[in-house]
Amino acid sequence: MSKTDHLLEYARQIRDACQSVVDESQNENMQFLTVISTIFYPLTLITGWYGMNFQNMPELKEGYPWVIGISLVVVVFIILLFKKKKIL
Repeated sequence: MSKTDHLLEYARQIRDACQSVVDESQNENMQFLTVISTIFYPLTLITGWYGMNFQNMPELKEGYPWVIGISLVVVVFIILLFKKKKIL
C-alpha cells in the first residue's frame, strides 16, 4: 500500500510538472496576442470613424493623410512603449 501511495504521489508530481510547461507556453501565446490586439485596437477605432460614408463629413478630402499619420504615430508609440517595458 505504501508503494502504491508513493507511485500515485509521483504521478501527481509528474502531471503537475507537465501542466506547468503547458501553462507557461499558453502564457507566452496570450502575451503575444495581447500585444497584437493592443496595437490594432486603436487603429480599428480610427478607421471606424473615418470609414463611414458621409457626403458632408469634415476633413473628407484633407483628413485621410492625417488619419494615416495618426495611425502610424499610434503604432510607433505602442511599439516603443512595449519595448521600454521589455514586453516586445
